[in-house]
Amino acid sequence: MAETNPQMTVEAVDYIKKDILVKIPANIEEFTPENADSLINNLYALRHYCLKNGFNIKVTDRIDKLIETGQGLWELLDANTNAFNYIKEMHKVRGFDLAANLISQYEEITSGEESLRDALLESIATYLGWKSDTIWVNMSKIDHLATSRTHVRKIRDEFWRIINESENGEPVSIQKASEINEKMSLLLQLMVSDEFPAIGRVLLISNIYTLLLRLGLDKTIVNMESDGK
Repeated sequence: MAETNPQMTVEAVDYIKKDILVKIPANIEEFTPENADSLINNLYALRHYCLKNGFNIKVTDRIDKLIETGQGLWELLDANTNAFNYIKEMHKVRGFDLAANLISQYEEITSGEESLRDALLESIATYLGWKSDTIWVNMSKIDHLATSRTHVRKIRDEFWRIINESENGEPVSIQKASEINEKMSLLLQLMVSDEFPAIGRVLLISNIYTLLLRLGLDKTIVNMESDGK
């Protein structure tokens, strides 16, 4: 297998920055199964490049983990497409409410004038209020899309891997390990808790997936640049 050289490292890092990281949007509701799948395809291409050009096995192993993380995010997005569509609709709720209030105020100002105008204004205000309420009702209808515990288990594995890497081989007491486990358990319980709606859990886990992707890609760049020196 060929040895890596600085130019290969530059090309790989540039590919990550220009073709992969840019596909992770700032707002999770902008993520779709399609761009998640496109990101996974880019990761496969990156892995092939690194594998065939003699990159450190730590790099290719990390990319394998990133592919798994991307796949988990894709599965979550694909199973909850309707939920994310409603999240986008939610951004319009305040706009609908504001419009309804403005129309109501205008109706008061113009009361006593043309009755047809009053009727039209009232009808529009009623429709806008109904639309806002409908969005909330439809949100509750999709609450049955409960988050699969499988995603939580995948995230647990990733978190523990990151924690293990951060220890840098230093000894850890059983008490410290137990404390980490307790905090981890609390987080995982939150992800599957019924105390907030399923859509909230989906958002939380989606954001954690994207965080793991960003962290993993940053770590990959660090590994590549370290090996390329």
